[in-house]
Amino acid sequence: MVIVRPPMFRVMRTGVENYQRTSKSIEEEPQKPPAENEIKISHNKISIYVDIGLKKFQEEQKKHIILVGKGQHVNKTVTVVEMIKRKMQGTLHQYTQLGSVSVTEQWDSKEDKELDSIQVKKKIPVIIIHLSIDEMPELNETSGYQAPTGPDIYE
Repeated sequence: MVIVRPPMFRVMRTGVENYQRTSKSIEEEPQKPPAENEIKISHNKISIYVDIGLKKFQEEQKKHIILVGKGQHVNKTVTVVEMIKRKMQGTLHQYTQLGSVSVTEQWDSKEDKELDSIQVKKKIPVIIIHLSIDEMPELNETSGYQAPTGPDIYE
């Protein structure tokens, strides 16, 4: 069986090698510095974020922390949250919010050919998880809620 693709498909497929991403911009309000109780998950090791979260609860006496992960860091954010909850012996309330941000990428020609620049719009997933010692009813309507599990689940 032979699959024949239209000529336009071949042109689009081979033309991509001639481009490279030159810039990326997130279309949202300007980046604000994180709040005192906020942890933005990125390229560091999981253990670093777990230690930061535990420090905020235990040493800084915070009642509530927020963990934010975007794109490829969503999985790492969930792992960090589960490890913090385990080390806090199942005493934390968890409120999870999912969303996305729009990103525009600029792709320019690799060589000085007469190729136009291309702008590509993407949606990047975002997860925001609130961990709290006390219940936060104001988050119930906008978040998924997970009650404290208690220490016996981790034994």
